[in-house]
Amino acid sequence: MTSPLKNTLLCLIFLGLTLPGYAQTGSLKALVGGTLIDGFGGTPLPNSVVLIEGERIQAVGQVGTLAIPDGAEIISTEGMSVLPGLWDMHVHLMINGHADYAHWDTLYPPLFRSVIMPSSARQLLLAGVTSARDLGAPLDDALAVRDAINRGEIPGPTLYVSGPFIQHEPYPGTDFSGGASMAWTMRGPRCDTWPRLESMSSSSSIRTR
Repeated sequence: MTSPLKNTLLCLIFLGLTLPGYAQTGSLKALVGGTLIDGFGGTPLPNSVVLIEGERIQAVGQVGTLAIPDGAEIISTEGMSVLPGLWDMHVHLMINGHADYAHWDTLYPPLFRSVIMPSSARQLLLAGVTSARDLGAPLDDALAVRDAINRGEIPGPTLYVSGPFIQHEPYPGTDFSGGASMAWTMRGPRCDTWPRLESMSSSSSIRTR
């Protein structure tokens, strides 16, 4: 019988298990020896065995009670915690390790899609985050990175993206409305939110992950 955790990817990114596009369909892996935390408040299970086939968890048990099939790839999790992947509900992939917005937003937008956002996505995955909501970034860049992850071209969590910030005015001292369109303004001579939303209303890209 398939485990109740079958729809949850494990937070063992450092062991080489990754998100959709990276798992080898049909391959059988056995995670052996770690303490299993089920994410539902259950008692942690020591000396756990987790059998994974492709992208599905097929069985969960303990050493000595759950047999490991011949030919399975055995991955030791001794001394580690095994748990469902984490969600981060508020991220900005375009912001990575800086404290000077004026400098960052002037110099680095051309690198958002190719370098910075993929790097941020990889960092999230390595921290055990397997799903995340990006709540402010250039729309085209956010969609491109999200779709590249979904196609298995780059590592990262499953992303749900909002696109640019929607603000009354750009943050003081920083022009967010130009270039990469990190924010859409709602008032004043540069108001562009409503025309943009109207032009996108029939686009499937804003309704699907």
